[in-house]
Amino acid sequence: MRLVWAVRRNSYFDSIDLMRVAEQARQLAGVAEVAVVMGSPPGRAMLAAAGMWPAEAPEAGPSDLLISVRASTEAVANRALASVEELLSASRAAQHVIADRLPRTTAAAARGAAATNVALIAVPGAYAAVEAHQALSAGLHVFLFSDGVSMADEVALKRRARDRGLLVMGPECGTAIINGVGLGFANRVRRGPIGVIGASGTGIQELTTLVHRLGGGISHAIGTGGRDLQAAVGGLTTLQGVAALGADPGTRALLIVSKPSAPQTADAVLRAAGETRKPIVACLLGYDGATPPGVHTAATLEEAAITAVKLVAGSVRALERPRAPASGARGAILGFFAGGTLRDEARRLVGDAPPHRFVDFGGEEYTRGRPHPIIDPSQRNAAIVAAGDDADVSVLLLDLVLGDCAHADPAGALRPALAEARARRRGRDLAVVAHVVGTDEDPQGLERQEEELRKLGVIVCASNRIAAETARAIAEGRDVV
Repeated sequence: MRLVWAVRRNSYFDSIDLMRVAEQARQLAGVAEVAVVMGSPPGRAMLAAAGMWPAEAPEAGPSDLLISVRASTEAVANRALASVEELLSASRAAQHVIADRLPRTTAAAARGAAATNVALIAVPGAYAAVEAHQALSAGLHVFLFSDGVSMADEVALKRRARDRGLLVMGPECGTAIINGVGLGFANRVRRGPIGVIGASGTGIQELTTLVHRLGGGISHAIGTGGRDLQAAVGGLTTLQGVAALGADPGTRALLIVSKPSAPQTADAVLRAAGETRKPIVACLLGYDGATPPGVHTAATLEEAAITAVKLVAGSVRALERPRAPASGARGAILGFFAGGTLRDEARRLVGDAPPHRFVDFGGEEYTRGRPHPIIDPSQRNAAIVAAGDDADVSVLLLDLVLGDCAHADPAGALRPALAEARARRRGRDLAVVAHVVGTDEDPQGLERQEEELRKLGVIVCASNRIAAETARAIAEGRDVV
């Protein structure tokens, strides 16, 4: 394999543009990997860790663009490098066409859109707090997609928002649905009387899509950012969300989901939820405190969705369980997830003691300098290929996440990685279990994605809980019934 690289000085591009360009260049014959990132410290560290940036390369700054290609020959690598350059130039030319119409600051954007009341901010973490403060000054609620925001900045933003009667959803808020409009990685779900508040992006997605599958509907889904229920933040946005949905006549029941939280913060949130006098369902991973009257606790996201739909509708549609024979060999489960809450839930259901391993590729350590795996699954796909060499692994457990901002064909993107992983097994069994987070209304199409996975020999499950239990049964040599 040959490695070629280039530095484009003072050439900033959005990470989504870079992901799309890299993905197109990877399709060229003979190309093994393409990385196109900004020259920030995380970007350089990511390239170095992947062996994609040589020690002799010149110093680069955050505004410099780094391009690296690994291919079968130097000629192939240079062709791919030239392709990246052409694609970037075309993207830049398209941007210049509309540049004159784009505002240069958040404040200017707010002045030009008087009817707007939410700002969606997705910039590098070092600049995110400043932009969020500008939005609050303009009287806008904030959906803060960016990660890399300090805890102190998060607390300051949320306290300022609360004092101004505004919400800060985030930082690292992946999903929200406000008045039927999806933000971030939201899925397309029917409207209905169930309101969701979540310190978990994929947790919200799993809940809202399961509610949809079960025949229910969503009034609003307020994301808070994964740290909101930590002690330092104190549930500031969650408490505001509880109050807002508690007063909303279109919301008849509340669903609250969170990653592991501070006990005292969880207690305060549940007390506030109980005071709304609406039915409450809480799925707070790891929480074992007492719950006030009117609050139903759920051990899994699936149980939470079923309980909420039953509370407002009285009955639910059944979720099918897959049928699969026992695997030919017992062994370890390797869980590769795009969603942290889905990873945490699966780990709790399976047990995280060796030899099982669970990885959240949406974690900040994997997304510094590159797009989220819901958008760009290449990093996880590389790990899937490498898993083919691990003789101890007998089951791969995966999530695939659909939605307006997700990869256009996640099942299709998985195909070559699974083929290569299985080719490396040399006759050893490798079961693959997956759950698709999505609905029939998502642009990728839930049924299409599930059918594509089945064609690849994947055992498809209707919920993350079912997928985890299915993987465990296979790894233990039990039939799945």
